Amino acid sequence: MSMSNRIILSEDSEDCPRWQIPDVGGPAGAVHKGVKKPTDKEIEIRRQKGYEEGFAKGKQEGVVAGQANLTKQAQNLVTIADQLSTPLAELDDDVVDELITLAMTIAKHMVRREIKTNPGEIVAVVREAAALLPTTSRTIKIFLHPEDAVLLKESLSISEQGVWELLDDPALTRGGCRLVTESAQLDASIETRLAAVVAELMGGERKGDDHHTSSE
Repeated sequence: MSMSNRIILSEDSEDCPRWQIPDVGGPAGAVHKGVKKPTDKEIEIRRQKGYEEGFAKGKQEGVVAGQANLTKQAQNLVTIADQLSTPLAELDDDVVDELITLAMTIAKHMVRREIKTNPGEIVAVVREAAALLPTTSRTIKIFLHPEDAVLLKESLSISEQGVWELLDDPALTRGGCRLVTESAQLDASIETRLAAVVAELMGGERKGDDHHTSSE
C-alpha cells in the first residue's frame, strides 16, 4: 500500500469516527470506593487497644523496677543479718551493757502486761519458787508487789493459806517475788531472773574473753 492510500482527505473525513481522549481522571472530591471511613465503634476499639498496650508496657516496667527494689532491700537485710551475727565478744562493753539494759526494760513491760491480761501468771511464779524451798519449812514469807499480793491472795488454796504469809513490797517489780523461811531465802524478782538468763546467754562469750586474756 502506498503512502497516498493512507491519507484521508477532508471531504471523506465525515465518514470516519472521531477519536476521543479517554477520561482518566474523575470528578473533584471523589472518594475511592475501596477506602471506608472508620466508624465510631472502630475508633473506640483502636483507642482501647492502644490504651491496653500502653498499660501493659507500663506494668512490665513497674514489675522490673519493683524487682530491682526488692533485690536492693534483700541485700540490705543480708547486711543487717551479718552485722547482728557478730559475736558479742567483738562488741564494745558499753554497747553490750546498753543492749542488756534495753532487753531487761522490754521484758519488764511485757511481764506487767502479761499479768494484767493473765493474773494467774504471778500465782504460777510463786508456786514454782516455793517448790524450790525445803519441804520442812513451816511458814513461808512471800514478799510481792501490792497489786500482785491481792491477786495471789484470791487464788490461794486452803493448805497454802496456812503456810504462806503474804507481805507487800512496793519496791518489787510486778511479776516477781522474794521468799523467806526460817532456813532459806529465794530471790525470784524479775531483775534477778532476767539477770540469770542474760548471764547464761553471755556466759560463753564472757568465759571466752577471760580465757583469751589469761592466755596472753
